[in-house]
Amino acid sequence: MKKLVTLLALTTVFSAQANPSLQGQLALQGVVTKKLSIEVTANPVASSLNLVQSQSDLLVGTVREKSNSNTGYKVKIASGNLGKLVRGGGTEAVNYSLKYDGSSVDLSTSAGQTFNHAGAQVVNEVKDIAISYTGTPEDSLVEGTYSDTVTFDISAI
Repeated sequence: MKKLVTLLALTTVFSAQANPSLQGQLALQGVVTKKLSIEVTANPVASSLNLVQSQSDLLVGTVREKSNSNTGYKVKIASGNLGKLVRGGGTEAVNYSLKYDGSSVDLSTSAGQTFNHAGAQVVNEVKDIAISYTGTPEDSLVEGTYSDTVTFDISAI
């Protein structure tokens, strides 16, 4: 009987060692940081506009937008002179309109206009910038350089 109890005890010990109920885990994780960038490239014509001749959707530059935001991104476009090419040292101006990726941009306020691109996605796109204006005879414009600065800001939504 003593042999049977010892044999039973050894069997129990071997069974516990053969089927351990211990468990281990390995957690794996990676982090991708948010990246947003915008690059504006002017075409040569942007700095030599012929103000005497009317222009319609003249391509003056491009914008490269990059984003990996998980909420999307927005681009704000604003004009320093509220949509006017103003003569340096003067007040004379030539009104113009701007299109961004084929959409009209409201430049009439200092706030400009914001274009939203909602949703999680990876974006690397180039968009066209086009200008339109009505030509003015040279004898109706004061001599000088007429200019404006358009600012493009990108941020996460």
